[in-house]
Amino acid sequence: MKVGFIQCAVISAIFAIAGYLLFSSASLNVHVPLTVSAALLISGIVTPWLASLIQSPSSPDARTKDTHDGSLETLYVGNLPYRANENAVKEYFSSYIEVQSVRLMKDRKTGKRKGYGFIEVITDDLNGLIEQTNDSTFQERTLKVRPAKDKVEQA
Repeated sequence: MKVGFIQCAVISAIFAIAGYLLFSSASLNVHVPLTVSAALLISGIVTPWLASLIQSPSSPDARTKDTHDGSLETLYVGNLPYRANENAVKEYFSSYIEVQSVRLMKDRKTGKRKGYGFIEVITDDLNGLIEQTNDSTFQERTLKVRPAKDKVEQA
């Protein structure tokens, strides 16, 4: 489960302040840098756990399936028009299935789209969805839809 930067920053700040106040008021005769260091160490250990507990359900990483029976699947979509954007692709596939996210690949140097991308959908019938959408026409291009392969780590 991913945790947002703002959530971690807020929780860390709260723990740092609380730790500073606790250590400085305990009359332990410690210096300020040591007090702040201890508070930050504690916050660094506790923050990810607390942030995951309070993570808002509206965030894109909190994928709740209470109203859905399917599982989250990723599809490769090839032969996309270069002028197509994420919203257009999401709108097109939304007529077939509920789309969670769309990622269109771009060239790192030029920033231009490469003509393929990935969509995440919630479905029980992945093969049926592929049959419906593969070789369909989108913005005058014939799409190629396949199950996405797992990302291979390079050594």
